[in-house]
Order: sequence, then C-alpha cells, then structure tokens
Amino acid sequence: MTAQLSAREALFVESLGEMAALVNRVEALMPLLQDTRQSLIEANTQLSRQLSAFEDRTNAVAEHVKVVAVKHIAQRTDEMTRRSIIIQVQEIQEAARAALGTQIRPTLQELIAPLQRLAHLANQREHPWERWQRWAEHVATAAIASFVTLGLAAWLWIQ
Repeated sequence: MTAQLSAREALFVESLGEMAALVNRVEALMPLLQDTRQSLIEANTQLSRQLSAFEDRTNAVAEHVKVVAVKHIAQRTDEMTRRSIIIQVQEIQEAARAALGTQIRPTLQELIAPLQRLAHLANQREHPWERWQRWAEHVATAAIASFVTLGLAAWLWIQ
C-alpha cells in the first residue's frame, strides 16, 4: 500500500506543481488582461465619440437632402401648376370660341341684320343738305349762347 500511496502522493504532488505553475501563469496574465480591458474601454469610448460625430454628420446630410428635396418638389409643383393654368386657359378660350361660333354668332347676326337695314333706310331718307342744316343749327345755337354770355358779362362788368 505504501507503493500505492506513494504513487498517489507523487501524482498529487505533481498535480500540485502543475496547479502552481498554472496559477503563476494566470497571475502573469492578470496585468495583460487588465491592460487589454483598459484598451477595450478606451476603444469603446473612442468609438462612441466617432459614432456620435458620424450621427451628427449623417443628420446634417439628411437635413440638407430634405431641404433640397422640398425645394425641388416646390419648383416642379410650381412648373406643373403654371403649365396646367396655361392649358386650362387655352381650353377655356377654345370652348368660348366654339360657343361664340355655334350659339352667339347666329343670334347676333339676327339682331344686326334689322339694325343694318334700318341704318341704311335712315341714310337713304336723309338728304345731304339736311345733315348740313342740323350742323348749322348747332353752330347757330352755340354762337347765340356765346353772344348772350358776352353781353351778360359786359353788363355785369359795367355795373
């Protein structure tokens, strides 16, 4: 049993030696792990700052894109509105011409024809000397009114 025990003890001692070596290696790794941990913390902080700056730039670009898009949409809408107005005005003018030609023109022709006949008859009935007589009456009326006014003004000025 002593041999067995001594083999066990030897195995135990050997295991203890390996564990001691393992503990020494782990203790040697601790400063490296601390340095690695600190480096990871710094990298995380730096990455957070870069991410924040990237988000700010991305937001600025997005706002610029919004402004440009809204301006473009407003410009295109204005152009389309102008074109639509021009087209509508042209269509209204064409409809008015069509309505005038088909509905109003015949009615106007019916009204104008009798008036033209009456004007023609009136011109035929009146002799040329009657026109001059009417003008002469107007001239005589104006002359008499001027003399009366002149006489009245002279009479008021004398008194």
